Amino acid sequence: MDFVKSIMSDLNRNLAVSKPSLFEMEQSGDYTYKVRDGSVIDIGREQFEALWNVCDDSERLRLRIPIYVSTDVSGEYGAWKVEGRTEASVVAKLLGKPMFRDDRVRLYNPDLKDLKKIIPDAYMVVFTP
Repeated sequence: MDFVKSIMSDLNRNLAVSKPSLFEMEQSGDYTYKVRDGSVIDIGREQFEALWNVCDDSERLRLRIPIYVSTDVSGEYGAWKVEGRTEASVVAKLLGKPMFRDDRVRLYNPDLKDLKKIIPDAYMVVFTP
């Protein structure tokens, strides 16, 4: 099992160390977040506005960037998921997908491709066993 943890750790080395909310980004005018390796990711005004425009006021306060998309091994086929009431709601709105649970939305590869077109720098893929 240590081998699997080692692989997961290596795959997830790009996780964010700072996750500012949309509201914090708006207040500061800084549309960036930092990752473990010291890099700074700039989501830019266009991606920020795509997120801002689909959020209500409470989501703007609660949504933290980047949004994590993780592997979903609960089904028969490989899929992805976004967990968290706010995160799932925002991603569902961006992609025009229905939500079947309040706190999770399931994505497939075409959905991930569409999400990458809309907010390429505002989400991160996280690998889970």
